[in-house]
Amino acid sequence: MADDKKKTFNTEDLKATLRQQERERLKAELEEIEAKSTTKPAKIRRLYWIGGISAAAAIALLLIYIGLLPRFAPSPGDLFSQYFEPMPNILASVERGQESSPPDNSVQDTAIAFGTGSPSSPGDEELSLIKDFYQANELLSEDKAAEAIPLLTPLAGQESDFGQAASWYLALAYLKTLELDQAKELFRAIVKDTGHPYQEESEAILKVLMGG
Repeated sequence: MADDKKKTFNTEDLKATLRQQERERLKAELEEIEAKSTTKPAKIRRLYWIGGISAAAAIALLLIYIGLLPRFAPSPGDLFSQYFEPMPNILASVERGQESSPPDNSVQDTAIAFGTGSPSSPGDEELSLIKDFYQANELLSEDKAAEAIPLLTPLAGQESDFGQAASWYLALAYLKTLELDQAKELFRAIVKDTGHPYQEESEAILKVLMGG
């Protein structure tokens, strides 16, 4: 009888031990599944995010290549540096040449050629404007565009070679000072003037300023 009790006790004890081990095993498996379920979505989201950025970058490069998106445009300051070239001061050359000439040959009576090479005899007022034009060129060379604007404005748009050149340099001055509305207006006027010596340059700058 004692042996039967001992056997019963041992059997029940073994069953309890097995149940405890099974519970622990199931608990460990559940914890493992739970851990995987929390880390996998994060990895998947990260992969989707990286893939999305890569795809967007590839599409943008393709559109830039085929011309559907504008390339990085130069700044107004870059455009000014690219296109500005000071006009050689013909007036200064004439004035230096007059030092050894007879007194009755004044600067006003000397042929001042610009662009076309055709002679002209400027009066005092026009001569003053021409001097302002060259002074404005010097100021633009010295990065003083704001000071050049009032010197160029009276001469810009006049029916002369100096007037056409003054319009161009005035537009560049506005470009340098970031007064882009005024610059665009002048560049448009130059583009419409089929005989303007800076028509092509103005059209190129205007295209950049308009974004394409």
